[in-house]
Amino acid sequence: MAESFQYIQNEIRRKLPFPLAGLAELAYNYWWSWNRRATKLWEHIDPDLWSEYKNPVKLLLDTPGEKFKELLRDDDFMTLYDLVMEQFEGYMNPTSTWFSTNYPKWDKPIVYLCMEYGISKSLPIYSGGLGILAGDHVKTASDLGLPFIAVGLLYKHGYFKQEIDRDGKQREIFPEHHPEEMPLNPVLDRNGNRLLIEVPIEDRIVYARAFEVNVGRVKIYLLDTDVPENSPDDRTICDYLYNAEMDKRIRQEILLGIGGMRLLKALGIEPGVVHLNEGHPAFANLQRIAWYMDEGLTFTEALSLVRGTTIFTTHTPVPAGHDRFPIGEVKRRLSGFLAGRDELLELGREGDQLNMTLLAIRTSSYVNGVSQLHAEVSKKMWKALWPGVPLNEIPIEGITNGVHTMTWVHNEMRKLFDRYIGKVWREHTNIEGIWYAVEKIPNEELWEAHLEAKRQFIELLRRKAIERNERLGIDDPIPAMDENALIIGFARRFATYKRATLILSDLERLKKILNDPERPVYIVFGGKAHPMDEAGKEFLRRVYEVSLMPEFRGKIFVMENYDMGSAKFMVAGVDVWLNNPRRPLEASGTSGMKAGLNGVLNVSIYDGWWVEGYNGKNGWVIGEETTEPETEAEDAKDAESLYRLLEETVIPTYYENRGRWIHMMKESIKSIAPRFSTHRMLKEYMDKFYSKAMSNHIWLTRDNYSGAKEIASWKDRVTSAWQKVELRGASVKEGKLEVRVYLDGLHPDDVRVELYYGVRAQGYDIERPHILELRHPERVGENEWLYTHQNSALKHLGDPCWHYAVRIHPHHEKLPHKFLLGLVKWLGLD
Repeated sequence: MAESFQYIQNEIRRKLPFPLAGLAELAYNYWWSWNRRATKLWEHIDPDLWSEYKNPVKLLLDTPGEKFKELLRDDDFMTLYDLVMEQFEGYMNPTSTWFSTNYPKWDKPIVYLCMEYGISKSLPIYSGGLGILAGDHVKTASDLGLPFIAVGLLYKHGYFKQEIDRDGKQREIFPEHHPEEMPLNPVLDRNGNRLLIEVPIEDRIVYARAFEVNVGRVKIYLLDTDVPENSPDDRTICDYLYNAEMDKRIRQEILLGIGGMRLLKALGIEPGVVHLNEGHPAFANLQRIAWYMDEGLTFTEALSLVRGTTIFTTHTPVPAGHDRFPIGEVKRRLSGFLAGRDELLELGREGDQLNMTLLAIRTSSYVNGVSQLHAEVSKKMWKALWPGVPLNEIPIEGITNGVHTMTWVHNEMRKLFDRYIGKVWREHTNIEGIWYAVEKIPNEELWEAHLEAKRQFIELLRRKAIERNERLGIDDPIPAMDENALIIGFARRFATYKRATLILSDLERLKKILNDPERPVYIVFGGKAHPMDEAGKEFLRRVYEVSLMPEFRGKIFVMENYDMGSAKFMVAGVDVWLNNPRRPLEASGTSGMKAGLNGVLNVSIYDGWWVEGYNGKNGWVIGEETTEPETEAEDAKDAESLYRLLEETVIPTYYENRGRWIHMMKESIKSIAPRFSTHRMLKEYMDKFYSKAMSNHIWLTRDNYSGAKEIASWKDRVTSAWQKVELRGASVKEGKLEVRVYLDGLHPDDVRVELYYGVRAQGYDIERPHILELRHPERVGENEWLYTHQNSALKHLGDPCWHYAVRIHPHHEKLPHKFLLGLVKWLGLD
């Protein structure tokens, strides 16, 4: 394998004249994927090949050597080449970065593990939102200069290429991808031989090779088991992304987590912080715990160290999105790894299942949802892990997703931003004040830029339709689209809760909306259904069926094989971005952010990121502005709201008040671009999680793990005594509160006793509780302490509108959250 890579790279270097030698280095760094000049450089070499491949390695490989000699005489190309290479060199070797300026003493990498990465169409190891978000996360880490390393898997067939047959049925095509023709390199050992990682599965060793992908200044390492040293079955572990077979799925997640950590160790990389993006890589923490135990730490000490340095991001409130495996099956596949340490699996046990999300939560100190609403939903989902802890104090935070601006902004919009905002927006995307300058863009220029984006999208849609008709032998002409008409876009995974067919609920009404000769409207659908989701496939088939009805032909379009390439055109090339999931099942969503960045107006259910993004001036809400969960019974009500919104507001505004529409486009850009950028998101991760986890790493590991041993000893003491810890009584006399506490050998420094009070919301819930710490207790007996407190706040005691309680919970100054252990006891006062 290494030889084939070397052969191809030698072929590329051989045909490149010396003045163009930099193309070889540029081709193997995905920095070009978010640099418009670099993509223009590839286009200039051969527009047709570039359009087909979107892969610079294949482009250089298949371009004749004579062509490069001709390009040496092309002044425009050479000028562009010099500019790109100068910019690339400056990016890769900066004098300083945001990270180096703000964190100058940081000396350990942040390691990020994820099942998929959406970097570019030419690296087909993503299926949808999770991968696209991970790709944007990596690109932004590069932009900001973080010491960031990502780990994933390389899939021979990727996800799948979608084909839609004559009946609207989805067919999954799994093309074989050849790593040597992709912008990646094999990882070699110090002797120049391929590096093989040994991963114990059942009673055998599975071997994995590794590949390195350069994404700007960041490296992604990808593992794959297709090597001769493995059995034929083990060679196919990484054949498909999200393999439907449980056995393969478990082995993939073992490879990602345990294999990923072993790869880093083989490369001499010691993480300071580990970020688990979804539950799939949670086995990584079992490997880390096992290693620390091998060094002589106890289970609690090793867990404390691993937990204190781990971040976990959960991405879905949909139960099916959380991997659960029979614990017996997992134990069998990890038998060689566990070697009798079955307590490791107890960290993820949920009855007779191993829950990967649960495993990730129990081995992480920092847990977050991907929007503020999703954090609240996640607290409700996992509240059983923190019995007795009020929802608002459950240690799950919200860090709302964002998008990598330079990847998703349309070139026409980019040019306008450069002209009227100044190029400062590129490096400081998250600064809201910069974006106020959007108001300076003349309306006619903004509209023309948007029309050009629409033209490009319409042309892409036409080409895709022609290709499909040729494949199926269909002679029907492709209906033309009017660029001046209103285009509604709906593109996402065809999961049933996303309700792709909601707008088709009343076809007679929809027919009137789309076929008004004075105000025509188009709808374009894109997206794939999971191969095993028959209900989702039926939704797709229904959309296609409706698109062929005479009254909707040429008005409703289904775009085949929606991927990153087509998404870049669609999020900028429609007028309205439609999003109508059943609330609250949209954890965040990022496609609407990409659309909003490009001046496309969102029409969305009040869910996910739109709860934070909607301001009354930058789009519209379907249904009510409430976050209450919906059931199938609400579908009809939401459909009615959507129809009325289109009929009475959206369509009239588009056709009758263009000035108002453009004003809303500007509002969309300036309100969404900064707040929903990954620059803001990643800086938030740094401030809330990464920097704190790194501080934990320093404290926990210093002096032969003295910190880990200290906090583990404290945890053991607290948990063994906790059952007998008791709030023995409380009384209030003349505004003075007295609380008697039995600590069973614990010291008052090991706990916090608090007065918790406020106006009742429902039952004993309090909307905005006040929390007062009770201090300076007096010993009144063996293991018994008296806490006293005098405060005017007690004047409402006895008022039925108020609720008072005293609570006690463990305390250690190094706990990231006071309820991390999930221990609390209460005593009501009224």
